[in-house]
Amino acid sequence: MKSLVFLLSALLFFCSCRNESSGDKAVTKAAKPALVAGESEKTLDVPWIAEFNDSTELLEIRKNPVAYSGNLNEQDIIDALNLKYPQIKITAVSRHGKTAVVKIEDATYLSEQMGSTGARAYLAEATYSLTEIKGIEAVDFQFKAGDHATPGILTRRSFENFN
Repeated sequence: MKSLVFLLSALLFFCSCRNESSGDKAVTKAAKPALVAGESEKTLDVPWIAEFNDSTELLEIRKNPVAYSGNLNEQDIIDALNLKYPQIKITAVSRHGKTAVVKIEDATYLSEQMGSTGARAYLAEATYSLTEIKGIEAVDFQFKAGDHATPGILTRRSFENFN
């Protein structure tokens, strides 16, 4: 008899437990704004990525296949760069004509620890991604120069030797 009571109690306990995650999903889906036809959700992926090609032994810059940049703004790109490279905190300062001005307060990781190839890859990704924004053709990087990276104005042409 005691085992029957225990079994019924256990069964009642398990039946009373419910999975809250299914309710949370419904709330999350309802909270998302509806998208306009042809518009995709924003992602925090940089639109361009730089990678080292082992066979050609060159850096290559290419469109990121998981990123959609059609509805991104300058701050979205900055956020994506900061997410991908948490050691390099880049901030938007201003825009002068077709040039975006950005600042890296502590550029030690970029200019001293990534090596020349890593620093060049980061600057290429940041430049290509920011110039994906309509009206931006150049990026003025402001940071303290180091052994592997120096500040200055970069455009996509600055990385012509990549591919």
